[in-house]
Amino acid sequence: MNWPITVLLFLAAVALLAWLLRGDRQVRTTHIRLSVPRLPRPLEGYRIAFLSDLHLGMLYVRPGDLFEALETARPDLVLLGGDYASSRRRHADIAPFIRRLIGGRRTFAVLGNTDHHQQLDTTALDGALQQSGGALLVNERAAVQRDAARVEVIGIDDPLHGDAAVETAGAFSPEADLRVAVVHSPAIWQDLPRLAAHITLCGHTHGGQVRPPGLEAPVTHSHYPRALASGLFRLAGGERPSYMSVVGHWGVLGRNGRALDVTADEGPLLYVSRGIGVGMIPIRFLCPPELVVIEMRRSNGSESGASDG
Repeated sequence: MNWPITVLLFLAAVALLAWLLRGDRQVRTTHIRLSVPRLPRPLEGYRIAFLSDLHLGMLYVRPGDLFEALETARPDLVLLGGDYASSRRRHADIAPFIRRLIGGRRTFAVLGNTDHHQQLDTTALDGALQQSGGALLVNERAAVQRDAARVEVIGIDDPLHGDAAVETAGAFSPEADLRVAVVHSPAIWQDLPRLAAHITLCGHTHGGQVRPPGLEAPVTHSHYPRALASGLFRLAGGERPSYMSVVGHWGVLGRNGRALDVTADEGPLLYVSRGIGVGMIPIRFLCPPELVVIEMRRSNGSESGASDG
C-alpha cells in the first residue's frame, strides 16, 4: 500500500472516530405541528415538549445545551418519558437536575425500566414535579386547563419492568379537547389504540443509538418491531392492531429543522423519541439526542399524512 492511500485511510479513521465520539452530541429539536379535530382556539399554538432517557451519569449532551434547547422551545407543558439516571448513585441528582431543566414549567412524567430495576425512590422526583404544578403519573390521568379548553395527559407505567395497565389509567374524559399519552417503551404499542389519544409519546429505544446509513437499527430491544425504534407512526386497533410509518428515523433527520405537519384526523399517532442519554454502548452514530416539540393547530380537514413545513 502506498503512503498517500495509507494517510488517507488514517485520516478517514480519525474522522470517523471523532464523529462517533463527538459528532452526534448536539441536541436536535424535532418540531411537529399537529392538527387536531375541533381544537378550541385557546389551544391553537399550544406547545408540548417531550424528553426521555436522560440517564444522568451518561447524559450525551452538555447540560447547559439541554437547558438552552428547552428554553428556546418555549413549551406550555413538559412531558418526561422515564429512565432518569444511569445508576443508583446518581439518584440524588435527579430532582435537582429536573428542577433546573423544567424551570417551573408544568411537567408530568412517567417511570422507565431503569427506574424500576434501580428501585428509584420516587418521592423527590414527584416533589420536584409537584412544585411545577405537575406530577409523576403511574397509570393515572391529569388535566390542565387553558382558559375554557382542557388538555388531558395519561401516564402509563413501564410495560417491561413496571405494571403498565391501560385499564387502570382509565379513559380520557369527554371534556378533553387534547388527549396525550406518555409511556416509556413502545413495547405496549398494540394496546395504545384503545387509549384513543391524539398522540402517544415514547422513549426507551434511544433510536438504536448506532444507525447504519439508511438502515434500521441493528440493535434494539426485542419487545417491539425494529421499525418502532424511532419516528412517527399511525396506529390502528381491532383484533390485529397494526401501525403505519408516517415518517421514519431517516425522514425525521432529513428534515434538517423543518417542521413536520401531521393530522390526528385519521387516527391516533405514536412518536418514539431517540432520547437524550446512552446505555451500555456509550456512543451515538447517525442517531443524535432529541428534544421533541409538538405545536397544536386547528384541523381544517384538508391534511392527510405528513408534509414539510
